[in-house]
Amino acid sequence: MAESANAVAVIETVPPAEMGAALALDAANKAKFGTLHIIVRGFLCTPFLAYGASMVFAMVAAGVPLGAAGFMFPAGYVTLSFLGLEMATGSFATMPIGMYAGTVTPFQLIRNWVITLFGNLLGGVFFAWLLWFSFTYGGSVPPNKLLTVIAHTAEHKVAYSQYGALGWFAAIGMGVLCNWLVSLGSVMSKSTRSTVGRLLLMWIPIGMFFALGFEHTVVNMWLIPCGILSGAHVSIYEWWVWNQIPVTIGNILGAMVLNGTLWYFTHTLQK
Repeated sequence: MAESANAVAVIETVPPAEMGAALALDAANKAKFGTLHIIVRGFLCTPFLAYGASMVFAMVAAGVPLGAAGFMFPAGYVTLSFLGLEMATGSFATMPIGMYAGTVTPFQLIRNWVITLFGNLLGGVFFAWLLWFSFTYGGSVPPNKLLTVIAHTAEHKVAYSQYGALGWFAAIGMGVLCNWLVSLGSVMSKSTRSTVGRLLLMWIPIGMFFALGFEHTVVNMWLIPCGILSGAHVSIYEWWVWNQIPVTIGNILGAMVLNGTLWYFTHTLQK
């Protein structure tokens, strides 16, 4: 019985070099999507991240520590992944692998990133408004505990401004630390052919990122607007200059350099 189980495990395990090839194929497929389809898939993506994060914030509002509640966040990520939606932070690792493998061009990489980010932003702002509108009856009642937690979190996310240039680069660092983990969701999903195995392997790095409080550009595309609507003392300028822009830079570096380049290099490019 044990030998049978081991045999199944061996069959389900995919070597890293084959994972890289599968990711390069994914990149080629992403490059073929029409602009409208990328926007739609990006738009539909962010709300599922927001559902997962909102569940965590609801738990925090009920007194559960963030470190524990954060491990529920990947439910949203797993949902969008299985639905085949487009999240820019995953493409920050996948598309460079395709470029190195020759399945996509640098232009196709930039095109995918820009359009996906635009779709993610549209979906984030829409969900932020819908969540705020639904809980406050269009602003007729004060924000509830969930929205209050979101507002306080939004204020914390622009606190880098208190430290000037060092704070701005710290935001980049928090973005690197985040997407080194988050983009592993796309990478590790290729390490097994088992649906349950994919779910577990994606859950681990995504859960760690949220529990540790790192900065994710797509999550912030709904969280900070929702916080602003809910009374956070955050301006549009602060949102973009002190979070969205440096965090996006950090997310790109974390995924492209550490996973899309170094990980791919050591298992594939040198062969």
